[in-house]
Amino acid sequence: MELPRFDINSLIQKHSRKVFNLAYRITGNHQDAEDATQETFIQVHRNLHRFRGDSSISTWIYRIAVNSCLQVKRRLNKTYIDSLDETILEFKDDIPEDVRKWKDDPETAYLYDELLAEVQRGCYHFITFRLTDEQRVVYILKVILCFSLDEIAAILEINKNTVKARLHRAKTALGAYFGGRCQWAEGGGDCSCETRLGFALSYAPEILRRLRNRPPDEKMKTVIHSALGGKVDIDAFYRNLPEEPYDPKELQKYLQTA
Repeated sequence: MELPRFDINSLIQKHSRKVFNLAYRITGNHQDAEDATQETFIQVHRNLHRFRGDSSISTWIYRIAVNSCLQVKRRLNKTYIDSLDETILEFKDDIPEDVRKWKDDPETAYLYDELLAEVQRGCYHFITFRLTDEQRVVYILKVILCFSLDEIAAILEINKNTVKARLHRAKTALGAYFGGRCQWAEGGGDCSCETRLGFALSYAPEILRRLRNRPPDEKMKTVIHSALGGKVDIDAFYRNLPEEPYDPKELQKYLQTA
């Protein structure tokens, strides 16, 4: 029986962006996501001649990706995640003076709101680390990346009922964590994005560079004010996270010389 034949560059073009987005949601930052994406396609490249077509090529690739991402993610210090709330308090006043002034200036108030929206996205991203790895992966695949239950079952090599159970537990756990805490979630509490602003700017200073270099955008102003103006459905929020950009050119160059 002749094995199916695939071109690695075509596979990279078709799947690398989604693999990178999967990696970013699992690992928590761009550098680790890039490492996991590279490792995924190194393994795909090395083992492509062995692929027998027992599953679809995409299922095989994302199975490798999940394993690569989890290996990278496990480098994270669990103690750090568990003590994140205390760490955030330590940075609560580390807000540049010019940023404080954005809030009270009609010309720059939208930038302050956009900054809070960035903090909100980052905070929600970290909250998924409260889930077990099994729950997080299923939640990310289903809610954020929109894989079907059947596709997830095939990728993870588990049955569909197990996928449903993990997804239900993930949603329940997220709802319980948000409840009584986040001011924007249904049933939430008094934790605001502003209380995490100092930590966010210390942890990810590129946020400010990005905002300061971004021209005023009337459409963005409307979107941000809407997002910060009412309660957020948790699944809807995660489902509408923007896709992270990824340029596969360096990866293709690397594999050509590997």
